[in-house]
Amino acid sequence: MKAFVKRNIRWILIPVLGVIVVGGAGFFWMLSGSSAAPLTLRASASLSAAASASDLSGHWTVVAGPVDEPTTAGYRVEEKVVGGLASDTATGRTGDVTGSVTVVGKQVTAANFTVNMATLKSDKSLRDTVLKTNAIETNKYPTAEFTLADPIVLPNIIPGKIYTAKARGTLRLHGVSKVVNVTLQYQETKTGIVLLADMPITMADYSIKAPSVAGVVAVENHGSFELRANLVK
Repeated sequence: MKAFVKRNIRWILIPVLGVIVVGGAGFFWMLSGSSAAPLTLRASASLSAAASASDLSGHWTVVAGPVDEPTTAGYRVEEKVVGGLASDTATGRTGDVTGSVTVVGKQVTAANFTVNMATLKSDKSLRDTVLKTNAIETNKYPTAEFTLADPIVLPNIIPGKIYTAKARGTLRLHGVSKVVNVTLQYQETKTGIVLLADMPITMADYSIKAPSVAGVVAVENHGSFELRANLVK
């Protein structure tokens, strides 16, 4: 009888301990790091008050930008421990962005931005390693690119003030090109122009398979691609 009871207890405890181990690993994965804050622009009331509308005509090139608002691109996606035990926002960032914008009169007539996806870094080296050969597969598809399709009409730009515009273009990600509509924010600063884009991404649209880490952490099938770019003439 005692042997029977022991066997039953053992068969009950094994799956329970398995859940604890898996859940514990998931919690460690989620809580052992921190997510990057969303990219933003900061309005400058003092700069706006002292400035008049600018002529932005010319060819603008992406530069690194200031330390407190650098050129940055990356992803933002939700991760969940299998079983719903925990969730977290995964973020990866890189400053390796190139590109240019052409302004003629009151119109942006051309724009192109390229991100070196192979240099993306998150708060977890394991995640970065997984993404080299899974999901966005940065070893195979090392760059992402956005190219403007239609001109953008500009208002009279006051330095320091943040403006919003709609942009239509082609996003090439994971070797797949899709036409996208993007909401942009942009601002003239003391040194040039800085713009911000936050593009919702459905992974299936770009043939990206949402990864699962060790069968413990699953990634949502949608997220966003963020870009903040500093430009100078």
